[in-house]
Amino acid sequence: MEEQRLKELLTEQPFETDSERLHILDTVKEYAQAYAQATNGIAVVSNFQSKACYIYSGAFGRVLGLSESFIDADSAFEDNIFINIPNDELLERHILELRYFHFIKSIPIAERTNYAANCLVHFQRQELPPLPVFHSTRYIELNSNGSAWLGLCTYIPFPYIQGNIEGCIINTCTGETVCLKQYDNQLLSRRQLEILSLLAKGEGSKQIADKLNISVHTVSRHRQDILSMLNVTNTAAAVEMGFRMQLI
Repeated sequence: MEEQRLKELLTEQPFETDSERLHILDTVKEYAQAYAQATNGIAVVSNFQSKACYIYSGAFGRVLGLSESFIDADSAFEDNIFINIPNDELLERHILELRYFHFIKSIPIAERTNYAANCLVHFQRQELPPLPVFHSTRYIELNSNGSAWLGLCTYIPFPYIQGNIEGCIINTCTGETVCLKQYDNQLLSRRQLEILSLLAKGEGSKQIADKLNISVHTVSRHRQDILSMLNVTNTAAAVEMGFRMQLI
């Protein structure tokens, strides 16, 4: 469900069209292809406007059965790569990108392409131990209004890491990381966090209104705002997201 919301969030942004964009797209595709060849990894260019993705593979990708280059004209997301990742890790990856998407909207447009979301995932392999893979997501080209147009995702084996490492958002120019906990605490207002906590305890809108001395209408408005900010469609998903992001 979170994956579908993320896809809708990125592909339903306001976009622009002009003659320069084809040239920019070709340049970014060349970057991705060069990365795959130089590192033997995988690079994916996601075109959120046309809802297509371009996948380039070095030797690592071809071991997984991917061709050297592949165009998926039906999706801006690399679903044929995601299937190698366990569901729990894939969900955490999508939550990290949701955080990343919200974070870049909060900073000046000129700085947004400086940041990337990084995490470790484990590719499942038949009759072999899971392979740690370093995964990075970056919105590499934006519209003039600041919305993401082209994304670049990369994958490269990272076998010397034991266990898991936490995902992070990093400034690729300075090496500084974004404190996700600090940012998450700013995602919802104090009142919204109170309401989300009460929802997690099974309280209904009337009970919440009575406890907080506000109207049921106000509770309903806050609930809708919570769903919107967390990019989920129902209260159960909002509570799950709240626990995963340690908001409650």
